[in-house]
Amino acid sequence: MDSLQDNRRIWIAGIIGTALFALVMDLIPSLHGPKLNIALWDGTFVTLNLSVAIIVGYVLEFLIGVGMAALYHKYWSFGPANPVIRGILFGLAVWLAFMAIGVPIFDRISPLVQNGLLLGPGAFLWRMGIMAPITWLVASLVYGSSVSYVIERTPSLSER
Repeated sequence: MDSLQDNRRIWIAGIIGTALFALVMDLIPSLHGPKLNIALWDGTFVTLNLSVAIIVGYVLEFLIGVGMAALYHKYWSFGPANPVIRGILFGLAVWLAFMAIGVPIFDRISPLVQNGLLLGPGAFLWRMGIMAPITWLVASLVYGSSVSYVIERTPSLSER
């Protein structure tokens, strides 16, 4: 597979995976789960205007999703042969990294937390209750499996 085809798959996988991640995060509250507005959290690093922060946050969220899809493509070739299982393991690794490293850093540097607009969620979102990390875990597993499937199982344009 050529580099251009790889880049297309990475971008498509990242966009689809992030869209599904965001969809899961938006659907969970309708099942009485917590509302975790990750786009708002991300966007407030750029602006505290909350209506603009949502838009900026979604752009950042999709860019992060594409970046993680690129990491999957480049470095995540080990593990089970089934790409969906490998993607689920990738999603689990992403979740662990965000919970153990990303969220504690967010606690320290987020303008939302620093200005008292959001209680710092703590490592593994422990200040938000048990359903918050479970919600993020489910969304991360959906992200990882969809990224893996798109990158590894979709036919290339030359195979059509």
